[in-house]
Amino acid sequence: MGTGSGLHDHRWHSLPGVSVADLILDRKGFSLTYEGECLIIRHKELTTRSLPMRRIGRIICQHGVNIDTKLIGQCQRFGIDFVVLNQRYSEHSFAIHANHLRQAQRRVAQYRISTDPELTFNLSKRLVLHKILLSIHCTRSHADKALHQTLREQWHAAANAQRLDVLRGHEGIAQRIMFSHWKQQLRPELGFVRRERRPPPDPVNAVLSLSATLTHHEAVRQCLVHGLDPWLGFYHTLTPGRQSLACDLMEPLRPALEQWVVQQFNQGHLDLRHFSTANGGCMMGKQGREIFYRLWQKNMTIIQRRLRRYARLFSRHLQQIEETPPCSQAGIF
Repeated sequence: MGTGSGLHDHRWHSLPGVSVADLILDRKGFSLTYEGECLIIRHKELTTRSLPMRRIGRIICQHGVNIDTKLIGQCQRFGIDFVVLNQRYSEHSFAIHANHLRQAQRRVAQYRISTDPELTFNLSKRLVLHKILLSIHCTRSHADKALHQTLREQWHAAANAQRLDVLRGHEGIAQRIMFSHWKQQLRPELGFVRRERRPPPDPVNAVLSLSATLTHHEAVRQCLVHGLDPWLGFYHTLTPGRQSLACDLMEPLRPALEQWVVQQFNQGHLDLRHFSTANGGCMMGKQGREIFYRLWQKNMTIIQRRLRRYARLFSRHLQQIEETPPCSQAGIF
């Protein structure tokens, strides 16, 4: 990750898992303390390092990092945001932002969107149109003119929608069209008929669910890194237990995720040998998981980049809302 200040310190290039001046600790086992206006970084396998607090813009670390509480207070003093990311349980991730005024203004802007039907609808329409366009893009190599025509019809219908429920209807139709298309691309013995989640009844649904879960975790992390409330969305409404903005950010990525999953089966990376069925649900075995996560790491780079872009654009959009009246809002998708 690049540094916002353009700082490049060669002393840190030899320290695995660390980059400056967005200080990113992307592995467990680090210990962070504060001494003499410096951040002290210790790890049992590495040489102890120190970095002046004034050169740090933001600290982003994994949940397995040990933190001195005095450091948290000094981060507030030096204006450093502190973000802790949990790779497995995104709901356990959190952020302590130093600029409380800016953070409050951003949350107020999010709240304004969620309570303003016009703002919510306009953003939701742009999201849906963007998703349908990406659906067309993901299927262009199949040269299915009928499929593309049907998706274009749904795009135009969504573009002309005047109510959120109508917009959701066209998005749902486009999604069902896509799953029907993916079904035709898959071998019948895989047993994929439709999208089913709890529990997934076949290997394809199992991999779709796992891919969506991992993408959702990354969407939550990007929300926190960019100072956004992952629970407060616009297309996905406020619902107990659902991080709605994270769902919003990942929604346009669903066509590409589905395409990637289908490719793993069609290219022979995953097959029936890697799955078992118990209690009405399909589960991936150990060998299948090893294959999946190895393949997923390559795909995750693209997903991270896209989610980072969406989070950054939405953050900028919130700033526009703070500065301009609703009638002049610009879109983000």
